[in-house]
Amino acid sequence: MKTAVCFGASLTAGRVSFDYLELLRARPSLADYRFINRGVDGDLAWNGLQRLDEVIADQPDAVSILIGTNDVNATLSERNRLRYLSFNHLPTDPTLPWYEENLRAIIARLKTETNARLCLLSLAIIGEDLEHEANRKINLYNEVIRRVANDEKLDYLPLHEQMVAYLHDHEADRASLPPMLHYRDGLTNVGNAIALHATGLSWDEVSRRNGLLLTTDCLHLNSVSGGMIADLIESWLNRL
Repeated sequence: MKTAVCFGASLTAGRVSFDYLELLRARPSLADYRFINRGVDGDLAWNGLQRLDEVIADQPDAVSILIGTNDVNATLSERNRLRYLSFNHLPTDPTLPWYEENLRAIIARLKTETNARLCLLSLAIIGEDLEHEANRKINLYNEVIRRVANDEKLDYLPLHEQMVAYLHDHEADRASLPPMLHYRDGLTNVGNAIALHATGLSWDEVSRRNGLLLTTDCLHLNSVSGGMIADLIESWLNRL
């Protein structure tokens, strides 16, 4: 039995977002793998770097890395910056160069202390208005991820690109949905989505209530976007 670790933040943890690891565990082509969830809600890349001991102790054969959404979100308002500095005990203000430094440090340690094959996923959209400042920043961070993957000779899995293509292809579907929820800083959208889910609504039903196609609250996944991640990781593992 081989071990695959999925490393990241809330999109991977699957507590306030669709759990894509459930899909991976059910895929017949991946029956030889056991999947370990190493996602922690709210983590920036720096936080992930601090908890690599647990990933190394898993003795993984493969590690997928999807981390950075919170690094971006922390830069989108002063309120967010202060909240992440306090809650995540950050030693410095989050910036794009600091994100790259931490991402490279994560990869360096995993390369040095494990024999795992590694892949980097591009970051998911933030909100479904692709012209919003949040998604312009996401593009900058994804440029870093592509460059790091190229420099380190790692596989790059194009999650963001697939999400953007899906939105373009399915924009007409919004006609049957309520008005689209737009990104807001802080935790208001997230809290509302969690409250709806707690009433028994699926994450897909929460998405529809919010007029969204791929996210529940502009940050977290429904089954469509979660399925994209599972498909990308399944295809990658089957190529190893």
